[in-house]
Amino acid sequence: MTPHDFLAVQFEGHRPHLRAVAYRMLGSLTEAEDAVQEAWLRLARSDSGDIDIWVAG
Repeated sequence: MTPHDFLAVQFEGHRPHLRAVAYRMLGSLTEAEDAVQEAWLRLARSDSGDIDIWVAG
């Protein structure tokens, strides 16, 4: 599994929580979905070597 794939799996696992937080902040499901998608796009474009991922176990 590549670092990008690992990041994608982790992000997707947290997507429901991220969407819920964004919805509470923005008050619109459509805007919340857009915000979460924008967060993913920014993360996917970043240098994954600079990201330190802590996974609760």
